[in-house]
Amino acid sequence: MLAEQDILDTIENGILIVTADLKVLFWNRWLVTHTGISKEEAADNLLAALFPATGFNILKRKVKIAFKLNSSTFTSSSVEKFIIPIRLQNITKSIFRHMRQDVVITPLANGQASIVIYDTTPLLEAKSTINDQLVAMEKQATTDPLTGCYNRKMFNDLLKSEAKKAERHDKKFSLVILDIDNFKSVNDTYGHLIGDEVLKEITVVAHSAIRQSDIFCRWGGEEFAILLPETDIEGAAILADKIRLNIKAHRFSKAGNLTCSFGVAQFSQGEPRDSLISNADWALYHAKNHGKNQVALFDQGEIRTWHAMANA
Repeated sequence: MLAEQDILDTIENGILIVTADLKVLFWNRWLVTHTGISKEEAADNLLAALFPATGFNILKRKVKIAFKLNSSTFTSSSVEKFIIPIRLQNITKSIFRHMRQDVVITPLANGQASIVIYDTTPLLEAKSTINDQLVAMEKQATTDPLTGCYNRKMFNDLLKSEAKKAERHDKKFSLVILDIDNFKSVNDTYGHLIGDEVLKEITVVAHSAIRQSDIFCRWGGEEFAILLPETDIEGAAILADKIRLNIKAHRFSKAGNLTCSFGVAQFSQGEPRDSLISNADWALYHAKNHGKNQVALFDQGEIRTWHAMANA
């Protein structure tokens, strides 16, 4: 048995032998190294006495099942995280507080069981890093880096999806395009860094007025677009005017008071998506050229200023 124990001490996994009530009969060198508990300290002690803060209820259940079935049982680090609490800060830097462990419990003779611990921390850390990178890449591909809202490419994808849904279920939806009035003078007067701050503040102000289901994006430069599912042109105009008034009342940190102009159009069954964008754009052009700080609608082939609150 001494030779067998020597062999077990050379294995780069945790190996212990326990009784049914989890009294330690064998504790290999790997466990000494990683827990700081010597063989002498571990011998003939219950695991619960060695790790008072750990209940070991899962391990007890798994050992009981192994004896009942007379076959090995398992625990996965993706579910149970760990069996023996080994703090990683004492060993190496890690994103986890405790070592992640896959564990195999095998029944032996005389009411004993072996527990083999496999350190899965590096694998799970690598998976976590890859997932974080994928999330970052997806965000980079779909959002505007300055304002954090959707970029134009993502908006076009969502617009395509919304148009298909509207065609399939005969739903209404509308598009709002807004442009900051006299934005060039902000950049010329205060510089582009202040201009960037204005764009970020516009995003915050607009987001405070829209619904969770609405889709907001930076359309380009000082233009933004809002996709409004299940919203007709009048509802879109009301929301656009609410945003207009909020922006007008907002005091921008360095640039003072600013205004925006809005173009609104409603999707028509059978029309190309580009027509919806073009219609909203023509309405915006009308608003910009008829005094700014107003909402204009492309409605049934004609452009009109929305007067309900336009002079507020």
